[in-house]
Amino acid sequence: MTDKPRRKLAIPPVREGLVDDAEDGPLHLATIDLSLPCRRFIVEHKVADVGKVSVTAEFLLRFLRAMGTCTEEAAQSFFGYSRREMAYVLHEVEDANYVLRNDGRISLTSTGLSLFHTGIEEPLIYEVERKTARVGFDLISLAPADGRFLSYFERNLPEIPVADIVQVSAATERVPSSFRRFYRELAQKIDPTSTARRTLYSIDSVAAEERFSTLVRVRLVSTGLKPTLPDIDLSEWKSDYELSDREAVGRAVAEMIERLSVGRREDDSESYQLLLQLAPEYLKEWTRRDGLNVQRFYRHAFTSHGDVRTDRQTVPLVGSLFTLENARRLFDVASYGLRNTRHAASAVYWVVPQVPLWGSTSVMAEALEQFRERVIRTNADLAVRQNVETIALTATRSERWVREAFTREHGADAKVFPGSFEMLLAPGAFVAVTVHAPIGAPSGFPVPLGFASFDPRVLVRAGALLDANAASFKLGDKLVRNLIAPSPPEQAEEASES
Repeated sequence: MTDKPRRKLAIPPVREGLVDDAEDGPLHLATIDLSLPCRRFIVEHKVADVGKVSVTAEFLLRFLRAMGTCTEEAAQSFFGYSRREMAYVLHEVEDANYVLRNDGRISLTSTGLSLFHTGIEEPLIYEVERKTARVGFDLISLAPADGRFLSYFERNLPEIPVADIVQVSAATERVPSSFRRFYRELAQKIDPTSTARRTLYSIDSVAAEERFSTLVRVRLVSTGLKPTLPDIDLSEWKSDYELSDREAVGRAVAEMIERLSVGRREDDSESYQLLLQLAPEYLKEWTRRDGLNVQRFYRHAFTSHGDVRTDRQTVPLVGSLFTLENARRLFDVASYGLRNTRHAASAVYWVVPQVPLWGSTSVMAEALEQFRERVIRTNADLAVRQNVETIALTATRSERWVREAFTREHGADAKVFPGSFEMLLAPGAFVAVTVHAPIGAPSGFPVPLGFASFDPRVLVRAGALLDANAASFKLGDKLVRNLIAPSPPEQAEEASES
């Protein structure tokens, strides 16, 4: 009898980090737009335009600078001019007070000598001209700021606080220094015909005008290993060399971002349980007896790069719905879902999480409008013409930019969903669900984790979840009826079996 070798049971290595070192990389957590307070100023100033004399005059002036003085005949002989040509050149420089003629000898005047500057061999002429410029400066770093039209939503975005109140009150006195410092940057905007030879000669007066705001795009980027510790990326707002002149703005933004850190909440586990309730088939691989294995699902979401397909109806999401990558996936999911739906939706619902600065980006307003327009087009394809609303479902009174982005807000008088829970639902078409909580650390920046889906089973459950809580949000009969989309027989059967 031959003894067969026994199989050895290998204990899998204990994973110390959230992801392997080889899998680590940048994680785009959030995109935030902040309002930067600015003001316009009228700056009366003078510029000196550096010109050049004619070539013949230049040669004569350079010759006299080297010689000191000489006779007219000597200069005429040196250049090989005729008497008439010499008279023409002398007339030009004498009229400009560059050359003095005395008893047949010529020499440079003090004005002529002043045309020559250290290290420059050619003579230069300065012509002083009065100018009036209307320029904008931000009130934090007093660096140039361009004003553009802002929508009402954008005008309600959170403002970067001004720490130095004295600088704001004394901005008119400080603008001359900033105008001089940034003149090269401002010159082309003030006068597109300006050349490199044009320099600022003096600043005569400064008058303050109206205040305005401009937007600062902030990207929060962390890593797979340390998702709760993001770095601030302002590269979509300004280039590196421009940011070096706006360090005060960077510090103010950093102070705002620091206040966004949160600790784990007691009801975060309820939020993850809602993920399981909505998509048990998709999440079964990362489900334990006690619920969702958050760290394992996070690792899958971070390393997954699968595109949305007909046979891949649910995809993972990590990071805000308003990041470029997640927005792309969400729109792909929406496209498939709207293409397959037979339900004419009258509203798009968004359960707003209790997270600081949630939705403070123009990406949210643009996404809402695009979703609304897509649903309207889908309804038209289904021969149903009706208005489509965007409904914010909130636990407390929302921020002013949220109220501006949605067509209607329905607030609950008591707690309905956990504070970290977020859900976007277009009934019968698509859904996105995320949980905003620290991952891998007891506190830090919340890491949204969840999924987007156009799976009919998930859509039925999402609609039922809101339907069960419709009374808490005071939804009317029409909005309640809109929540439950009729499913084809085979889809309804699959949903009931699950």
